Amino acid sequence: MRTSQADIGSKVEAQYEAFPYPNYNLLLPLRSQEAYASHSLFAARVLEQRGRRAALRGDAHPGILLAGCGDTLPYLLTFWEPRRHQLTAVDLSMANLRRARLRCRSGLRLRPIEWRQGNLEDTESALPGGLSHIESYGVLHHLANPARVLERFGRSLLPGGTARIMVYNNESRSWIRHVQKAFALLGLSAFQSRDREAGKALLERLGALSPALRVRFAAMPGTFSNAARFVDTFLHAREARLGLEYWLDAIDAAGLSVTGVYDRYGELDDLANPLLEEPPLEAWLDRIEDRRFENNFELYLAKSGSAPSAGAPAIAPAPKLPSRQFLKSPPEAWFSYPETRGLSWINRHKIWSHFLGALCGREGVTAEAWAGGLETLALQRLGRIGAFFPDDFRSAELKDLLRRPMYDFMEPPDFPGPAPLFGDRGLRSGVEKILREGNRPMKYLDAVMKRLDAAQTP
Repeated sequence: MRTSQADIGSKVEAQYEAFPYPNYNLLLPLRSQEAYASHSLFAARVLEQRGRRAALRGDAHPGILLAGCGDTLPYLLTFWEPRRHQLTAVDLSMANLRRARLRCRSGLRLRPIEWRQGNLEDTESALPGGLSHIESYGVLHHLANPARVLERFGRSLLPGGTARIMVYNNESRSWIRHVQKAFALLGLSAFQSRDREAGKALLERLGALSPALRVRFAAMPGTFSNAARFVDTFLHAREARLGLEYWLDAIDAAGLSVTGVYDRYGELDDLANPLLEEPPLEAWLDRIEDRRFENNFELYLAKSGSAPSAGAPAIAPAPKLPSRQFLKSPPEAWFSYPETRGLSWINRHKIWSHFLGALCGREGVTAEAWAGGLETLALQRLGRIGAFFPDDFRSAELKDLLRRPMYDFMEPPDFPGPAPLFGDRGLRSGVEKILREGNRPMKYLDAVMKRLDAAQTP
């Protein structure tokens, strides 16, 4: 097992050394507002809706771990984690860490961050202890043993410590795995630009032939033009195939619990607000099976226990965000939904200002007087993405509204049917050419075509 773990780790490290992720241009101005749900203050608010006090509320200098930080997260979180929060950024790839540090420097985000290169699975590389929050987005499913790392997270967190993780929805990625298998049979290498271009050309041909795959590709803007994202999706060195029940069992075994689910695409709108109440397992599995839920699992977690109660002497001062945050426009994501697109500029900025003030712990300030006048569905949507929480209101009716389902029922998606790929001479000759140029056995031809055909099926 150790050899397997080391082998997987070395392959994943080699990938991210060659393709730092997400590898956005270092001069590209990133909108820190869009990371509004990616930090310890937001996770604490999620936990507090459950009547528990987060660890960071009782810690003068809370420890925050960015576990698998990539090359953008440290920069973004300097806008959200108060300066008294002690940030540790860990990544397997030194290239990611170099780019992350350079991004912080060039963006004048000059604050102490401890930078560590290491594998989260390596027990000889100790994680910081006494942590208040762990951020690990899109990392665990690339490890040899994710459950073991979740156990390490559980041991490293204080009682009432929080975490945010994102892991793949295994069932919704079956089409991607068929493409990955086809690429493996073709012998395509992530490290050869000729192979990457051949893979892109093959998928572009598929998109032209198959309405089903055209829909899939349209939902992945930028993937084909960004080598790091293309490799991460179709040529990754490791992708664990683990279902929801595995993740929930591993979270429980680590001494953690799910405190909220971020339903990014509104796929759970016929259930109680998942950010405030974990969906019933069977209802969630049903929606995964019939494709009503295809999103990744974005989960907020907490360790059992709590920080000192609200009546205890306060240790930590109220969080203070950079004043420039209040001058920025609100997240574009908040107003990308049908229910919120029509909100006025004034209301959008009221919501943003109130959200920031609530993060900073302004006491006695509620949104009752003005937010209660918003359209019901708009208010519910904003509650499901965390722009509002029940404790923003005094009214029991408004608190209950944020928790209730938005709709009675969600229809399963209607995917286009498969196209007859086997009869397309251009596609078949393209596959033959890749096999020939890579000195691969021509016997793989039919197997590759079957994989590409299967990728059309949801």
